[in-house]
Amino acid sequence: MMFDDTYLHEAWNEKDQIRVVLFLDIVRPLRFPLSWLNQAFIQLIAWSPYIREAQANQKNWEQRLAQAIAQAEADAVVKV
Repeated sequence: MMFDDTYLHEAWNEKDQIRVVLFLDIVRPLRFPLSWLNQAFIQLIAWSPYIREAQANQKNWEQRLAQAIAQAEADAVVKV
């Protein structure tokens, strides 16, 4: 499902499970100066501590996954 969050809306998670939402910013073809303001806003979001923490968490997860895969491969070689 895709929705445009430039319109006022609400959402609820009425399940007992975690809900994950992937946000994508689709840059719209705007005229100057709105195009510049949109790009500046996107950059400010990228510099925010919230996004930087998420990026660090993703990098940490990828490193742990790579280590787990390497360990599984090493264990498989030992068993052969």
